[in-house]
Amino acid sequence: MRIHLCHGIHTPEHNPAVMGLIPFLEAVGFEVLFPDYPWIAGLATRILNPIITSCIRPYLKEGDIWVGHSNGCAIGYDLMHDGAPISGAVFINGALNPRLIRPPQVRKIGVLYNSGDKITEAAQLAEYLHLVDSSWGELGHTGYEGEDSSIENFNCDLQPGMPALYGHSDLFTPVHLAKWGPWVANYALSLYKGAQIPPASDV
Repeated sequence: MRIHLCHGIHTPEHNPAVMGLIPFLEAVGFEVLFPDYPWIAGLATRILNPIITSCIRPYLKEGDIWVGHSNGCAIGYDLMHDGAPISGAVFINGALNPRLIRPPQVRKIGVLYNSGDKITEAAQLAEYLHLVDSSWGELGHTGYEGEDSSIENFNCDLQPGMPALYGHSDLFTPVHLAKWGPWVANYALSLYKGAQIPPASDV
């Protein structure tokens, strides 16, 4: 049972904030893989994201789950559309187009967003100007805006029983991660378990 956890840009290698999710993912039984990459600027993603995805692609296996934050969501999304066998994903404040398209091998995607994410608002403008990875957008600010029922929105301003989040990386602050870490881990586990059930057409 494997899960890939991928951080965003403007962060150092071995990003301690995003890596804070690892103990929670391990606690529900996942083997956690952390595809690390060095600090890069947004303008470099147009060139470097394809290189990063080509390095990660050989290590992906059938049934793997992807958890991304910011540009880590764009990397996962690019991998999915390259045919990588990712069965489910959690996009945390994704720098992605809000009308993303789910590839057929991906059973379900959970989108975590909040109205205070101004970073992905800027990502939308940068993509419009063709300065960054072409899949970038303001998903982390608006949530998913398409009609695919297998892409599930979670407004983290208002999630029942959970602390409200405000900002691009607020989930990873220690006080919030204590509550949101188990939530993300259990949601990812539900994606993995759901991916193991064959569709009716396969039975």
